[in-house]
Amino acid sequence: MAGPISGIDFASKIPVGGSHTVTAGEASANAAVINTGMANAAYGIVQIIRSGKVATSDAAVAVAAGVLTVGDGSTYNMAQKNDVINWIVF
Repeated sequence: MAGPISGIDFASKIPVGGSHTVTAGEASANAAVINTGMANAAYGIVQIIRSGKVATSDAAVAVAAGVLTVGDGSTYNMAQKNDVINWIVF
C-alpha cells in the first residue's frame, strides 16, 4: 500500500533503554561506556542514581555508533562504583 508513510522504517526509530551499574574500572577511568545495541542512535538521556538519590546534575553524555558514554561533568564526578545509570537512546 502506497501512501505518505510508505517506506518509513519505524522499527529503527523505536527508543532502546536499560540500566547499567558502574564498575570499579569505569569509576577509576571516569567514564562508563555502554553498548546500547542501537547502531543508529543519535541522542541519549540518562539518570544517575547514587545511594538511592538522583546524582545526574551535569554528567557528560555522548552517543556515537550505538555506544553511550557517560563521564564527568563540572559538578558530577564518576568516582563511585555502583552508581546506577538508567538510559534511553533514540
